[in-house]
Amino acid sequence: MKHPPAALIAVILLGLVVRLVLAPYSAGSDLAQFYGFAGTMLEYKACFYAYADSISYIGKGWPYPWPYVYGPVLAYLLALIRSIVGGSVEAFWSGETYYVYVDPAWAFSVKLVFIAADTLAVVTLYLLLRGRGEKVAVLGTALYYLNPITIYVSAVYGMFDQLALLFFLIGLYLSTRREKLPYALYGFTLTVKHTLLFPVLVSLWDALLDGKSGVKRLAPFFFGALIPFLPMLLLCPSSIWSLPELLRGMNVCYTLPISYSLNGVSSLATYLHQTRGIDTLVFLERWYIPAALLFALVFLRHAFERDLFVSTSLAYIVFVATFWRVNPQYLAPLVAFLVIITFRGRGFLSALALGTVVYAGFWPIMQPTSFWFHVHLKNPNWGMVALIDRLTLRIFSDGAYVAYSLGLTALLYTIILTSTVPYLKNLKAWLSEKGWVRA
Repeated sequence: MKHPPAALIAVILLGLVVRLVLAPYSAGSDLAQFYGFAGTMLEYKACFYAYADSISYIGKGWPYPWPYVYGPVLAYLLALIRSIVGGSVEAFWSGETYYVYVDPAWAFSVKLVFIAADTLAVVTLYLLLRGRGEKVAVLGTALYYLNPITIYVSAVYGMFDQLALLFFLIGLYLSTRREKLPYALYGFTLTVKHTLLFPVLVSLWDALLDGKSGVKRLAPFFFGALIPFLPMLLLCPSSIWSLPELLRGMNVCYTLPISYSLNGVSSLATYLHQTRGIDTLVFLERWYIPAALLFALVFLRHAFERDLFVSTSLAYIVFVATFWRVNPQYLAPLVAFLVIITFRGRGFLSALALGTVVYAGFWPIMQPTSFWFHVHLKNPNWGMVALIDRLTLRIFSDGAYVAYSLGLTALLYTIILTSTVPYLKNLKAWLSEKGWVRA
């Protein structure tokens, strides 16, 4: 990489300063649970998954009955941080209120890792876009790194979606330079977080389109996915057999709180159930039908126009547009993929993707985001709380968030259909050539 332009350095420094100013004074609920997961990993090591369910969670030192449903990479990472930093989490009832307090040192240490991943991801995004020109690449990094939702995810609430994004983007960047290493990174990505499954599947589809030579690239993929599980397979196989049961525990249900549900169909279905008592769960349970249809369109598009950057981006957009539970942290990778489409797409599609980047960043501004600056901290910085209150709209109405999520889902559907439906004509022409349909 040649000497980075001053504008890129300025964007990264500004985004990093904002993150480091916010990170010490806030903590999301998952950071408290992560502390418990780290303790279980340190205690049971390779047998971690055998004890990663919610049974006897209090005895495990977990504040919440949330099972561990991620790949092993995060568990290893959390255990390492806890062994270095220590820290504590207090959880107790007082009257009818349940209090969970996180040691700020623990919360900040974990966030530092997530912020580092976020920063490396934006550098990789810059490299991906640099072929379109330095100005375009810098603007793309600014749209991602200075976006309120990406700042919120890594520095305010504290979640690790950018870590999975980082490994995938590195693989995407290397895909034009190396034949096998990217596939190992795609496999490794899924052991960080499974939410990037759709882009990974498109990457595998791209390999299969090359025939026998492409099939050979699948071996590195399985190798990358296997490596993090290897200690468990060798030392405690029963731990691995527990993983499918943990994943089966993620039953489809109404998405509460509505303000944190960012799929329009799920939010509206939950809202109608809450306010009018209508049984709308069937719409959430059948989320895979539109997902399969839209995903098939992305596969079709890629068969005719093999732009892996755009196709993998569209695949993730399909996931966010259709999955029954879309949490705010899923929007961080979404912004990165939308930025790619903004500068690799053309005309209306490019403008639509850019508008959606801005729209996605509005959610933390709507929120009473200052909640995370005091709810889990024993000694909050009330000056910071007041500052965040002045910078946000503090909307509490569920109806406003239903409207927001419907708008986001509509935008995502429009992006997908705009970029894929025209290729149905290509399919018809191809089938006509084969004599399978009449011209």
